[in-house]
Amino acid sequence: MKLFVTIYNDPKLLGHFLRHYRAAGITEFYIATAPEFRSAVESFRSDYNIFVFDNLVVSDSILAENSAITKIRGDHQRADEWVVIVDLDEFVDFPDTLERLIAEADQAGASVVRGVMLDRFSADRQTPDFFPDTDLDQLFPIKSRFIRNVMGGCDYKGVLVKGYIWPVPGQGHHRFEDEKIFSKLLEISHFKWIAGALERLRKTHQIILDANIHWAMEHRLVFDHYDTHGRFAWEEFGGKWAHDFTMDPAIACADCGAAISEAERDYSLAHCGKQLCRRDQKKYIG
Repeated sequence: MKLFVTIYNDPKLLGHFLRHYRAAGITEFYIATAPEFRSAVESFRSDYNIFVFDNLVVSDSILAENSAITKIRGDHQRADEWVVIVDLDEFVDFPDTLERLIAEADQAGASVVRGVMLDRFSADRQTPDFFPDTDLDQLFPIKSRFIRNVMGGCDYKGVLVKGYIWPVPGQGHHRFEDEKIFSKLLEISHFKWIAGALERLRKTHQIILDANIHWAMEHRLVFDHYDTHGRFAWEEFGGKWAHDFTMDPAIACADCGAAISEAERDYSLAHCGKQLCRRDQKKYIG
């Protein structure tokens, strides 16, 4: 099975990423990278089936455009093929085999399987460094819905995608055109808050501000939280030790059973009178 990912600012998680997804059943890794990180990617080619692309624009991932992944998928994904699409810091937890999950999604007629990002934090609330053999689950034992609870952002993403459906412009992989969403919702361990993360985010924030993108405020809320507390005070935004953390049940579309986000539910309740995915909302509001 194929996986598509971009590397545009820091390749340090790559070894952990490759190990995680090979264990999950990925056999081919399609990696779009900034040229300065090509050697880091190439160092893993003796152990993994990697295809490297360093001639595409990967910096637009910062602006949620993902043109490099879309181009590579168009060239290397078949029209009826399921693939995994994730960022380098997103480690999806597959509670079942990929083959069985895909078979269930196919039977339901779905084209997208979503995951919800659970930000992982260190117990000491800082941004620690790590080594190639570090167990990330032990170093970052805290799970939380930080994106939702602090940033006010969208933490739902399509992580398994079938065939030629493309992301909505400016939505990254949070939303795909004419997507048919599966009823099961996966968990994504989001290992973003590693050493140097805040410095990288400040640079990204300036790029987004310069582009006049409205969700720049989400980053500002991260800085406000960290500057106020001098740490990530995970106990204040619902963080729990992984063994104690329980995801809320997926919210199901009333018509098709798709796993929808809180924002989709709230919008459809207000405009349609019941909770619906975006696809089914069109039947009521055009």
